[in-house]
Amino acid sequence: MEIIFIGTGSGKTSIKRNHSSIFIKSQKENLLIDAGDGISKALLQNKIDFLEIKNIVITHFHADHFAGLASLITQMKLMKRKTPLKIFVHENLVYSLKNFLSLAYLFPQAMNFTLKLIGFDSNKKIKVKENFFFTAKQNTHIANNYNVNFPEENFISLSLLLRINNKNIFYTSDIGSPDDLYLFKNIKIDLMISEITHVTFDEIYSAFKLLNPRMLFLTHIEDEKGQSILGKIKSLKKNEKNRVILCYDGLKLVR
Repeated sequence: MEIIFIGTGSGKTSIKRNHSSIFIKSQKENLLIDAGDGISKALLQNKIDFLEIKNIVITHFHADHFAGLASLITQMKLMKRKTPLKIFVHENLVYSLKNFLSLAYLFPQAMNFTLKLIGFDSNKKIKVKENFFFTAKQNTHIANNYNVNFPEENFISLSLLLRINNKNIFYTSDIGSPDDLYLFKNIKIDLMISEITHVTFDEIYSAFKLLNPRMLFLTHIEDEKGQSILGKIKSLKKNEKNRVILCYDGLKLVR
């Protein structure tokens, strides 16, 4: 299994970091998690062929996790892709995704390749391929605090538990409170990947101690906070600080 951190930045556009995205490969299968603004260029920087991507899952519709999807599909079309592409999104958002792609004139029936939009429900195990699954749970990152006339059921943000080759990877994506760090607390976690913009290092560290994954990777990093976070990691005990990694674009993990 190979995990590549395509982007490790926050919602603030940065010269140093691309917006959050992770590419996971296992044998002949792969999954791109999120496709925010600038994803196409970020993939090029990481030397990942657009045509290599087989599956995409979107955790939520904030621009830094979603806005680059139309551009990425456009690149695939320009490169005359022939192999199918699956895009997984919460079932409540499938209609919105279809409209979004239609506004970019990306109609599935007019593509060079089969474009499958697959809606899924929270708390259900979704099979990507044999020995490659994910389960999504709704977190508190997005709520209807806008006082607008918009369907309540579309306020969705997801954290993911990926099970690949019998290993459990917990990816928080963006979360709204420390409680979201424990969405999968009853499951043995091998690797934990947590955003660190909307929760503090101490809150994540407490979850790390309780969940006890082999490694903790911190991502979704604001430029101005990077050094402070690194200082906190260096202050940990030796046997712990070696298990906590401050991510950077292009970081590759092979297990």
